[in-house]
Amino acid sequence: MSKQQHILVYSDWYLPGYRAGGPIRSLANLIEQMPHAFSVVTRITDHHSSIPYAGITPNVWTTINDRVRVMYCSDDHLQSGAYLEEINGDYDWIYLNSLFSPAFTIKPLRKARALKQHHKVIVAPRGMLKPGALSIKANKKKWFLRIAQWLRWYGGVRWHATNEDEVAEIKSHFGSRSEIILAPNLAQRYETPVKMISKSPGIMKLVCVARISPEKGILEAIQFLSATQLHGSVSCDFIGTMQDEEYLERCRAAAENAGVHIHFKGEMTHQEVAACLPDYHFFYLTTWGENFGHAIAEALQLGLPVIISNRTPWRNLAEAGVGYDLPLEEGAFAGALKELNNLENEEYQFMRDRAAKFGRAAAHDEKVVAQSKRLFYPLVNVTR
Repeated sequence: MSKQQHILVYSDWYLPGYRAGGPIRSLANLIEQMPHAFSVVTRITDHHSSIPYAGITPNVWTTINDRVRVMYCSDDHLQSGAYLEEINGDYDWIYLNSLFSPAFTIKPLRKARALKQHHKVIVAPRGMLKPGALSIKANKKKWFLRIAQWLRWYGGVRWHATNEDEVAEIKSHFGSRSEIILAPNLAQRYETPVKMISKSPGIMKLVCVARISPEKGILEAIQFLSATQLHGSVSCDFIGTMQDEEYLERCRAAAENAGVHIHFKGEMTHQEVAACLPDYHFFYLTTWGENFGHAIAEALQLGLPVIISNRTPWRNLAEAGVGYDLPLEEGAFAGALKELNNLENEEYQFMRDRAAKFGRAAAHDEKVVAQSKRLFYPLVNVTR
């Protein structure tokens, strides 16, 4: 394009935050790999935290690099509505990194519409229209969607769908003539050499990186391990924010009799996770649904074959020789876990090398990057 685009972004959370998981990574990777200028308006605290980020002055622009600046807003700044004044600025697009957020989607969208700027708005649902996501606080979301449709709050916006399912979900809720750009999420790219660790039959170190919450299938992961009755020295570390204390206690109780060594490591920063992943043999996730699965993409690039449910975009893994995507059934996971537990070192090293090549090829797919660039084109052939 002839000039650099300038995109205004509203997002509840952004770097250096990490607790919100996928939505932060999706936005950060998009900004990193697009050639445009970005001004990000976000909170000065991380997800489920009241502690401001250290060393950052709130409510002013912080320059990150020559393309990116961020305004970290305090609660007072948000409540006053001052953060919305940026919509008056000279921006090519207004990107909303959520669907239901009152402060970072609904209010900016209403302001843009009042200023007749809604044709510049791009909304990224980030998986929030999936049946599993809609089942949480279901009545509240159902009525919100009905009112939004009736009042056409999202009329005239451009939608960012990250897969074909999300295209269908947007059409279902907002009409078949909605302007939708299909642009898969971008994975963070890793260039460092893959660390090789040895593997003997009966020795297996698993890792799961996910919030300790029901939709991530943590309890199922433990139950499948317990039912499989693996022999030898098998361990599984769960890394992730412990948001639901009642659910965590159920998981701990199941872990006591699982027959494998299970540890709940708590939350880690994105950098800490990337540093420790190469010390494990396999990435293990029995999720009920992922819009993308950034942890899966990063584990593969770092050389970890994966054992995951078939509720993510990462499919046909067995054919590629990099792991398994399985139905959420005890028998399916038992077979895969037993097979991988018995792997000899030479076969495992081949699998680890294939996983890294597979993950890095996906992360460097220029066709996917080109699809993201279309998000910000003024004229495109859209999916209607």
